[in-house]
Amino acid sequence: MSAPATIVGLGVVDASGVRGSSGVCAAWDALGVDPLGSGRTYRALFGVAHPTFRRLDGGTRALLLATAATGLERVLSPEQRDRTALVVETERGSLETDLRFAATLDGDLVEGALFPFTLANTSLGEVALQHELRGPSLCLSIDAAERGASLAEALALLRDGEADFVLAGRVESLPEPRGDLDAALACVVVLLARPDVRMPAVVAWPGDACDVLDAPDVLDALAARLFAGR
Repeated sequence: MSAPATIVGLGVVDASGVRGSSGVCAAWDALGVDPLGSGRTYRALFGVAHPTFRRLDGGTRALLLATAATGLERVLSPEQRDRTALVVETERGSLETDLRFAATLDGDLVEGALFPFTLANTSLGEVALQHELRGPSLCLSIDAAERGASLAEALALLRDGEADFVLAGRVESLPEPRGDLDAALACVVVLLARPDVRMPAVVAWPGDACDVLDAPDVLDALAARLFAGR
């Protein structure tokens, strides 16, 4: 049975570092920075500057780094990026930034620069601007039982002709436990192409293609497949 889409890029950011199908593989300690880096981290990894990186919240940094690690800039032409959508799922959303911003409301100086990042979908806008992606953007709020919702939505966009390519994934950034949510730093993104677009796959779908969305934590399974033995 044919695959539901071709996986043409994959990127991961977690507590150990950044790695992706572009060939980037760097540990935070080797970079000499704490997880999610500093203002110089983007250039150190990808050879180009990101002028606002140091001012971004954790979830946005993670998503930007994971996206760049897919090699999207060299995989997709400018014309193809016109037809590229973004779909990201998250359990923790922008909770870290929400709490930081709320804390400033009790002081003499409100950190207005934080406010845009109290919306989880701001990170998608940053990715779209950085890589000039002009397709639809969707940010999905999920619980643990709904993991993989971003892939289901991405495949629907491809199937229905709403996009030719989709950057889909999950991002979680929360330094400390809050309520029922554990601390987490994890971002996995996959760059998908319509199955009729002739492009090489960087990794195959796990299991039977028609049952792929029933697999638990399929995003993590794809990352494990790609990086096994590296």
